[in-house]
Amino acid sequence: MKIAQIAPLYETVPPKAYGGTERVIAGLCDGLTNRGHEVTLFAAGESVTLADLDAVVPSPLRMRMTREEMVDIAPHLHLRMLAEVFDRAGEFDVIHSHIDIWTLPFAYSTEVPTLLTMHGRLDLEHVRRALELYPGVPLVSISDDQRRGLHGIDVTWAGTVYNGLDFTAYADDHYTGSPHLAFVGRIAHEKGPTAAVEIAARTNRQLHAAAKVDPTDIEYFERDVEPVFAANDVVFVGEIDEERKPTFFGSAAATLFPSDWPEPFGLVMIESMAAGTPVIALRRGSVPEVVVDGVTGFICDDIDDMAAAVRRIGDLDRDACRRHAANFDVNRMCAGYEAIYEKLTTTSQHALYPTG
Repeated sequence: MKIAQIAPLYETVPPKAYGGTERVIAGLCDGLTNRGHEVTLFAAGESVTLADLDAVVPSPLRMRMTREEMVDIAPHLHLRMLAEVFDRAGEFDVIHSHIDIWTLPFAYSTEVPTLLTMHGRLDLEHVRRALELYPGVPLVSISDDQRRGLHGIDVTWAGTVYNGLDFTAYADDHYTGSPHLAFVGRIAHEKGPTAAVEIAARTNRQLHAAAKVDPTDIEYFERDVEPVFAANDVVFVGEIDEERKPTFFGSAAATLFPSDWPEPFGLVMIESMAAGTPVIALRRGSVPEVVVDGVTGFICDDIDDMAAAVRRIGDLDRDACRRHAANFDVNRMCAGYEAIYEKLTTTSQHALYPTG
């Protein structure tokens, strides 16, 4: 099967540091290629996968654009990429886009089966209003909970495919009995970095934080987070690359995931479990679909519950965490998408997904 994968242009595929969507796309490109498909990746230059790369821009936008340019220019570069891809639609059996609602009008312009994986939150008004205009475009959710954001909207779901990663590098056991806790993600209010500090302080444990600070979050970091980190002796290492992640996760007693928004998936959780480290998370979004409460971590209703759960992490089996993480292996993800591609290509797209 000839498959086009369309990636955001902000980062390389895979990213050099932070970038969950791009890591998923990289795994999908490599996995599908290994399964015998011909994959073309439309992405930023410097991307490296087993797929054939069509470099839409010479380098990732985040490395060479100002904040203002990211707002004013980046959307036009993505729209230009979509125009180029759909001009070549006849070269592919399937077009798979990962760049959100910008794809929608282009999907209506071709008979080539086209699907769109929604990687972000769906309860935003502009997202709901846009999707409502294109009810026949097949959508893929990355968790069942993610769909709740579109309750009452007429959309076409082709399936739910959980994100998957290659956990080969996580095979070694890096835990030495250290009591410290880990926080990994993005420094943003909804991700709960200060809540993680509070939980660690309440339980007399040190917090190790590996996190990206986006330009839009610098003010929040300097005003609200940096002073709290300093006052509580948080070990802040900034962004970390893939090579360092297994040790960072695996050396912790538990990973805190106090994300206080409808998290569509949360790669941090599966990375932590793959390293054998249980996850203590708020009951938000996809968390109950990813963490097995009382087995691979604890699902909590508030910060008080999370602090209490830290005191129970000795009850959990780290090998059980690793076993459960296998459910989110890259090969399972590829098989899930492969099944959707097969369904789309063996039945008329407009018959399967009528536009009304």
